Amino acid sequence: MIARRSMLYLGGALTLGIITGAAWPPPPLPKLNDRANEWSLPPAQDLLRHVPQDMAALTRGVRWLGDAGGISGEKSSWRLAGIVHDSGPAILVMAPDSPGKAQRVAIGGTLPDGSVLQSVDGDRAFTRRDNCIKTYQLFQAKVVGQSEGCEEPEVSDQGTSK
Repeated sequence: MIARRSMLYLGGALTLGIITGAAWPPPPLPKLNDRANEWSLPPAQDLLRHVPQDMAALTRGVRWLGDAGGISGEKSSWRLAGIVHDSGPAILVMAPDSPGKAQRVAIGGTLPDGSVLQSVDGDRAFTRRDNCIKTYQLFQAKVVGQSEGCEEPEVSDQGTSK
């Protein structure tokens, strides 16, 4: 009888707890911050602490600055910077004499080293110089393939590093 009464009390307390929890109001929602997604220029004193030498030190190891294959000390006459297909296949070439400006070379066009762009296929470009056909690939500092009879150049035809 005592066990039955305690079970009845426990059931009543549980029911009262559920009803009280359901009737209790939820906490208020946080206010919306309208400026949460806005960006603003940092204060001038924060910008003054960054100097050009810091930026140069940070970007020295960045791959897209021309050191794609990790080859140091090599200078070249051009590097493959991109492939475009908007008005016919062409490649974008970066030459060391104009590092900030890409030159567009269409199929049949002459590259800065004197070779001719023969074809473009996917992320590869094929050049011909005399009887030598070389294959260049995006993001690769060296020639990825060449036909037989090509002489090994003293300096790589692609990829510049500082």
